[in-house]
Amino acid sequence: MTVAALHAAFRAAWRAWPPVPRCWVAFSGGLDSTVLLDLMRADQADLPPFQAIHVDHGLHPDSTRWAEHCRAWCARLEIQCTVVTIPCTVPPGASLEAWAREARYAALAAQMGTGDLLLTAHHADDQLETFLLQALRGAGPAGLSAMAPWRRFDPGFLARPLLDATREQLTAYARARGLEWLEDPSNTDQGLDRNYLRHAVLPALRARWPQAARTVSRSARQCAKADAQLGAWADAEARAGMIVDGALMLAPWRMQTAPVRELLLRHWLKAGGRPLPSARVLATIAEQLADAAADRQVVLRYAGVEIRRHRDRAHAMAPLGAVPRSRVPWPDLTRPLLLPAGLGTLSAEEGSGEIDAARLRGRHLEVGFRQGGERLQLPGRAHHTALSELCRAAGMAPWLRDRLPLLWVDGELAAVADLWVGAPFARAAGTVGTRLRWAGGAWRDEVFSAADRTARAPEA
Repeated sequence: MTVAALHAAFRAAWRAWPPVPRCWVAFSGGLDSTVLLDLMRADQADLPPFQAIHVDHGLHPDSTRWAEHCRAWCARLEIQCTVVTIPCTVPPGASLEAWAREARYAALAAQMGTGDLLLTAHHADDQLETFLLQALRGAGPAGLSAMAPWRRFDPGFLARPLLDATREQLTAYARARGLEWLEDPSNTDQGLDRNYLRHAVLPALRARWPQAARTVSRSARQCAKADAQLGAWADAEARAGMIVDGALMLAPWRMQTAPVRELLLRHWLKAGGRPLPSARVLATIAEQLADAAADRQVVLRYAGVEIRRHRDRAHAMAPLGAVPRSRVPWPDLTRPLLLPAGLGTLSAEEGSGEIDAARLRGRHLEVGFRQGGERLQLPGRAHHTALSELCRAAGMAPWLRDRLPLLWVDGELAAVADLWVGAPFARAAGTVGTRLRWAGGAWRDEVFSAADRTARAPEA
């Protein structure tokens, strides 16, 4: 591929994409990103405003020098360059490659505005390496799709305009243009999986199949197409009642074959923004959800996710912490109370609501959580009702019942979250009322259905 041909391929990629307000070019100073930035500069009159961005992980003693190289190179070409430094804090036991990649993308996303486009210089050889690594991990169509030329990347998008070019073609372009670039010595460390593939495996592969990068790129596109078709089918099933209010409806789900159940389970988790488990773990989760007795409280866990079942619905959420045992004082109702254990905030609004505001003034207020045995006398009732009974009648999930904030006034239970008010504290006609508002965590919003929010006590 000549210089002119690479320019033409680059322009063709741009014509296939929707317009964006601004671009960021991920610039490491290496060969690939140097070529990408040079192509951007050559066509800058026809492109949106753009600037380079360099992420310094601090992983190498020369990282500061590399950042200065990027600044100087951009300054000569009158391209704005932002350098972002992130602390080298790799968690114990974490993969250095995975940590660096995730930290880099998080730093890049933090600089972008809504609708901005991030450009990376991944090419056909990177695609080949990614495809093989995913295959060696036993990936399905989604993983074998490798790297998409265009995808959503909050708060904007990510594009890879060089995926059809090989590393050899980028090198020829850079030499023809007289470009200077950095060589990262870590790229020769064969202790890293990608580098081992690059230096020990791919040379032999290319010797036998010279067009391996191009043909595997076609396979990746076919896998991406198949994954998109499966996703569209699963989405249609979800819209047909398989997923309601973010919950997986288990009755129709169980009627599917085992492979389809796994596909729908994966789609549900992905649509909810949850990390996906391995194929083996996904199959285990699907089997346990399908086989569990109807009255059994199921809790299935994998990295960073809990799947819980209630009333034949499955809910996926972040892991729940322990229920706090002690009560928290609430001395000033004019200020929201931050609840412990990530359970949100509780606020009071005077002027409306079902609580008699006068019954709260000058009293000792505390907020606690259900420990068992709590009872509440509802307005119009002659007797007290167990809080557990109220929650069951409302159809409330067990894990939510234990995390309802309870308002205690001088040691007496006065209100349960924004659901129920005790009769001694209920507002009479013509008096000023106070309304409690509970802003719970994301888990609460997912499982606290409209039926729960408008819960009514059982008939006397």
